[in-house]
Parts: sequence; structure tokens; C-alpha cells
Amino acid sequence: MISFKNIITIGLVSCAICATATSCRENEFGEVDLTMPEEKYVPVAANYSYAGGHCAMFTDADFQRVKASLDNGSAPQPVKQEFDNLKKSNYALLSYTATPQTKIVRGDPTGTGFDKENYAYAMRDAAAAYQMGILWRLTGDDRYAAKVVEILNAWAVTCKEIASNDANQVLAAGAQGMTFANAAGIVYNYSGWTSSQREQFKQWMMSVFASKNKNFLDTHTGSNVCEEHYWSNWDLVNMCSYFAIGVLTENNDMVNYVVNYFYQGVGNGCINKLIRGTHVDPLGTGETICQNQESGRDQGHSEMSMMVSANLAQMAWSLYQANSSVKELDFFSAKDNALMKMGEYVALFNLRNGTDNANKNGSWLVTATQMPFTEFKYCINCNCRDKNHGATHTQAADDSGRGSVRPGWEILLAHYGNTAGHKYIQQMADKIRPEGGSGEGLNRYGDNSGAFDQLGWCTLMLYK
Repeated sequence: MISFKNIITIGLVSCAICATATSCRENEFGEVDLTMPEEKYVPVAANYSYAGGHCAMFTDADFQRVKASLDNGSAPQPVKQEFDNLKKSNYALLSYTATPQTKIVRGDPTGTGFDKENYAYAMRDAAAAYQMGILWRLTGDDRYAAKVVEILNAWAVTCKEIASNDANQVLAAGAQGMTFANAAGIVYNYSGWTSSQREQFKQWMMSVFASKNKNFLDTHTGSNVCEEHYWSNWDLVNMCSYFAIGVLTENNDMVNYVVNYFYQGVGNGCINKLIRGTHVDPLGTGETICQNQESGRDQGHSEMSMMVSANLAQMAWSLYQANSSVKELDFFSAKDNALMKMGEYVALFNLRNGTDNANKNGSWLVTATQMPFTEFKYCINCNCRDKNHGATHTQAADDSGRGSVRPGWEILLAHYGNTAGHKYIQQMADKIRPEGGSGEGLNRYGDNSGAFDQLGWCTLMLYK
């Protein structure tokens, strides 16, 4: 009679034999690999709870936590400092006046009825609405909310489309769409914003921004370019906008679209294409670092790609708080913390050893020749109709934009602070804290579009 213990032993041995037998097998034709294929991604088709609020970036609980800490004096000093900086921002003044346009023009204005680009009006007004929305939630001063609603209503009534004679218009659809949508989500329940005004604004976001976001992600402007023609930041800002509008309007299909695109999309905003090389830290920490799709292009865009990815992951994380069964919303942990490793690469190559919070002084931590790099062929032998734009990158771009800073490192630190392998993210976040955002008055980010590509002000909202 065979004992239960022996049955278990026989079973384990049998499993081991089966595992060995199915990994490879010799036959008359040689060794055949019988390893089971990697499990395929199953598209998400979830119905979400929006109990956390309609601001995609932060939850109602986030605002309540930060407000309570400011009110009772327990907020850490960097949070208090950034709160003070925000109140002094050029885009958080109660005297601010919006300048809505009938069209948002970014790129070649030919055929738009405008003689030049004008997207800066939307860029600044969206930032103002976002920043004053945060101040309303943290101060309770309804004057801020009233100003936000004034800005949002003015644009929804006046603006009819985003246009240009080239593809650059979709960058405005992405960056400004993300900002307007989050601003609206912050003041969603303000009593002074009537339901009819709110619905009109949501419809404006859908028709003017979301339609353009989706069309770009679906087609990448049509048959004249390949799926990977547009740099990662183009995909990422449009993913951010479409996701934020999905949360604002409680549209499950929109949210699911972005989640699935992040994991299996055809363009460079997909995590599988965003990461273009995996390396070991050249400074000997043993950390794994990952170059991104723009690492060989220039450092301004490489950091933009990283910071917009952080914004996207933060928005997905906020929705995850009320939908913990949808594990795919945890973009931060995707592909074994790939965004952290990408952040380590970008931070390491852009850090100086000075102590100034603009990262302008001191020597580089690594030289360009020290930095590991996997050759990247951008649009070489692709099916783009125009073949003149292709490039082969052989090292990390050591250009004039190297060392410039953008807000968003605080997001990465908030999520990876207890994870091994965040050394350079920590250094960058500590160095530029409080990181602020557009209009902060410290002249770290400038006044051009680079200052408005990401939302900013995350020391205030995420530092603990």
C-alpha cells in the first residue's frame, strides 16, 4: 500500500520529469524546444468605480490628506514651501484673465485663418485652471474655484477645434487636453459650476480633444508614416489626455483603451517600445537601468518622455485606488518596474554633482562615453513614405539640453521610494525639491511648452 507521503513524492518527481521533458526533447531531427510560450496579454475590459473623484491625477483622499496636514501644521517643510510657491505662481493669481481662442493652432498655421501659432493661450489658461483648482481644494477659498470655472467656461464656449497644416496640432490636443481635463476634475463638484456648464465643458473636451487623441493613437496621421514614426512623447501626451478625459466623463471604454495601449499599443507610448535598452549602472551600483526611445535623440525630449510617463502612471494609480482588482492600472510595476529603471537612466545621465536646485552647476556623474547604450535605429527601412527623417543613434545624446530639469521626479520617488534601485531618482528628486511647475517664479522651467508638458506641483501633493 502506497502512503499519502509517497504519493506526494511520486507526484513531485513526475512533475519535475514532465517539466524537463517539455522544455526540450531530442529526436532524429535534433533538439526541439517545447517550452510553453509566454502567456499572452488579455485586453482589459473593466467597468470602473470613479469614487476617488474626477481629477485623474489625484484622488479626493489625496487632497483631503494634504489639506489636513497644512491646516494642522504637520505638513513637511517642502510641502509648506511648495504651497507658498504655488500661491505666488504667475498662473495662480485671482486677477488672472483667460484668453480663449476660436481655434487652438499648433504647427503650420496655413489654412487655419490665423497667421501664427496661438496654442500658448490654451497652454497658459489650462495651467492657471489646474493650479487654482489645487489651491481651491487646499484652502477652501471659493474665489479660486470661481476663477477656474470662469476659465473653463470661456474656452468651452469659444473654442471650436484644434488645427494646423501639420501633425503638431496633436501635441496641443495631448498636453493641453490632459491639463484642462484634470483642472475640470478638481472643481467637478464646486457648487458654482452648474450642471449644464459642466456638461457643456465635458462635451467640448470630447469633441475637440478626445477625438483628436484617439484618432492619432489609432492612425498616427495615416498611411504616410509607420506606427513608430512619432517619438514616444507624442503618444504619451495623447494617452494622458484621453485617460484624463475618460476619468472626467466616467467613460470606461476610454480608460480601457489607454490601459491596453500602454501594454500592447502599436506606437512608442507602449511600454514594450518605450524601453529600448536594458543595462547595468556604469557606476557599479549593480542597478538595472533602461534607456528610453528618446535617449539618443536629445535630453530635453528624453526627460519629457520620462516625466509624461510618470504623469500617466500617476493617473492610472489614482484610479487603481478605487479599482484594486484591475491590477493592470499599476503602470509603475509593469515589466518589473520598467518606469523606475527608465527614470534611473535619465536621472543618472542628466545629474550634476552641484547642490543648486536648477542642476546647472557641477560636473556630470557620468560621461557620455561611460553611459551604456543599445544602438537604436529610428525609422530605418520602415514603411514611411518620406525616408529623409531616419536616424541611427549609437549613444546617449550629449546635447545642450542635458542637465535641464522638469517636474515629475517626485511622482517616481513617491512610488519607488521603498523599492531597491531608485538611487538616481532619489538624488534628482531631493535636488530640485520643491519641484513646483510652470509659473513658479524660479526660472527653472522657462515659459515655452516644455514647462507645460507635465502638470507639476507634486512635492505639494505627494511628498510625505
